[in-house]
Amino acid sequence: MNTDHETFLLLDAAIPDQRAQWLDLWRSWPHRDVVAHAAYAQLLARPEDRVVCASQVGPEGGILFPLIVRPFRSESWGTEEGEACDLISPYGYGGPFGWGSVKVEAFWMGFEQWAKTIRAVSLFTRFSLFKDQLIPFFGDILVKGSAVIVPLSQEPEAILGSYAKTVRENLRQAQRAGVTLEPDPECRRLDEFFAVYYSAMDRLKARPMYYIVQQKIEALRTELPAHVALFHAIHNQHIVSTELLLVSEHYLYPFLAGTLEEGLRLRANPLLRHGVNLWGKAQGKQQVVLGGGYSGKDDLLRYKQRFAPNNCVSFCVGTRILDQYAYKTLMDKRAVWERGQGNQWSPDDEVFPSYRS
Repeated sequence: MNTDHETFLLLDAAIPDQRAQWLDLWRSWPHRDVVAHAAYAQLLARPEDRVVCASQVGPEGGILFPLIVRPFRSESWGTEEGEACDLISPYGYGGPFGWGSVKVEAFWMGFEQWAKTIRAVSLFTRFSLFKDQLIPFFGDILVKGSAVIVPLSQEPEAILGSYAKTVRENLRQAQRAGVTLEPDPECRRLDEFFAVYYSAMDRLKARPMYYIVQQKIEALRTELPAHVALFHAIHNQHIVSTELLLVSEHYLYPFLAGTLEEGLRLRANPLLRHGVNLWGKAQGKQQVVLGGGYSGKDDLLRYKQRFAPNNCVSFCVGTRILDQYAYKTLMDKRAVWERGQGNQWSPDDEVFPSYRS
């Protein structure tokens, strides 16, 4: 469904001319954040999903809202739902992004009309931590925890001095042990990165969603070579800690990372974290987005806070039920299906949409 491009324009990443329009609009955006690029959204979609961008193109501005359309028929409990679906932003800090002169109410009116035509039941989006990038959201906004952002405006000595004392001690320990750092903006050591990354995911018993296949990252790098980089901590000529970065116009996003057990003992990751911050500053970036934890104030969040003790912001999500009757019906159908499988199931009110909990 395409309407007046100055009110609402739906762009499908699978249709070449529409994908080209999406990328033209992305390139016109001053922030050019990787998370709003079609290739990034496709990286995180399943084969059965549809990747689209709800957008608006104006003479002096625009709106980019990348979305993944998830059909219910691909779920064991939703095989009879036909073309019905729900909408979710790609994993990460998403939109709706907007800049310049835009028509917010007209955009959301067009969005609602489109959502109705595809029988979309609900919408879930994770918001960018930079609120000035976003247009007003027509739906419910929930604070889900804290996220850490490292500012890079200070001189390197001041950045180091801003860390918690334990971080500075870990840096000295890693340096005494002979750990060195290696920026890898051309991703020459991508094979080694994935060996370390998968090893770390196995050790942590990570969920399947975190096992992103190497071919997908290679495809992302092919399309956005200047926006994907690696950074390594080296000991005895081997990578012991490593990180894949998404490089946006103003920010760095650590996207995938892994540390070997040897690297943990050597305190290699704190040294790598500091190295990434200094490299980002040298590249002219304003901030490094470390993000939050797994479940609110957990160990991962506390670790990240040591690199920016005074720079936590709220991480928010947006939810909207687009079809109240269908939403309730899906929960009932899911319950019936689970009982048929011999399972005890009830919707979790802490998860949205609840029928997927």
